[in-house]
Amino acid sequence: MQFEPLTDLRDPAVVIAFSGWNDAGSAASDLVERLVDSLPGDEIEPIDDETYFDFQATRPFLRREADGPWIQWPSIRLRRLRHDARDIIAVIGPEPSLRWRSFCRELVTRLSELRPTIAITLGAMLSDIPHSRPFPTGLYAASEELQERLGFESSDYTGPTGIVGVLGQALAQAGIPTAALWASVPHYVANPPNPKAQLALLTRLESALQITLDHGKLEEQSGEWLQAVDQLAAQDPDIQHYIEQLEEARDKEVVEELSGDRIAAEFERYLRGRHDR
Repeated sequence: MQFEPLTDLRDPAVVIAFSGWNDAGSAASDLVERLVDSLPGDEIEPIDDETYFDFQATRPFLRREADGPWIQWPSIRLRRLRHDARDIIAVIGPEPSLRWRSFCRELVTRLSELRPTIAITLGAMLSDIPHSRPFPTGLYAASEELQERLGFESSDYTGPTGIVGVLGQALAQAGIPTAALWASVPHYVANPPNPKAQLALLTRLESALQITLDHGKLEEQSGEWLQAVDQLAAQDPDIQHYIEQLEEARDKEVVEELSGDRIAAEFERYLRGRHDR
């Protein structure tokens, strides 16, 4: 397949998701797949260097078509999506198994050539939150400029990281404005798909990119998912009691978040938004 160079990009934003350790409930990668399916666009040459993958950990896939079987090898797909307001460069694939530093250098070089105005990595993590409450999201940036202009948060996290953490650092060091968007997923319903987590990420992504995206049937699917989990929980009194404890703890956290410094911070963010208009 021949890939033409992209020379007509409009205010491009990069949106990145990797399946695997960073992606509880496959919420991040499923969301980017939805974007790819819902927006017209053009394929960009993928990254399919076999030195980045351990095929015993990330298996190739045997497919069959009318003209016979073929092997789909693990790769990182890149696609330009044409939104009315701006172009989106979608990057999606399995978390590489090997040579992360080399992989990040290659991907950052490829993305730098496109001159994006922002790059956002997506992730989802398992948390002690109830399925019946809004899923917390965090949008973090090391850049004070992004924090002030778009209301992104700062992060003081230290500890183990996945490819999104390593890549985020590499993108920022290359001078690309970079942020990380995370959603929390209840640990007791971790199996994909999780449309409610996808919807939480999508809503926050719209705000970050300052565009409106097609929600498709996500609201309906989220409601059906919530109803299904409620029905399963009702069958086991111990699980139902555990969820009630999580709900009580979460409701208390929300009250605390809406007091004192949090209210002041939200008010300052509101004033900045009014000033920018």
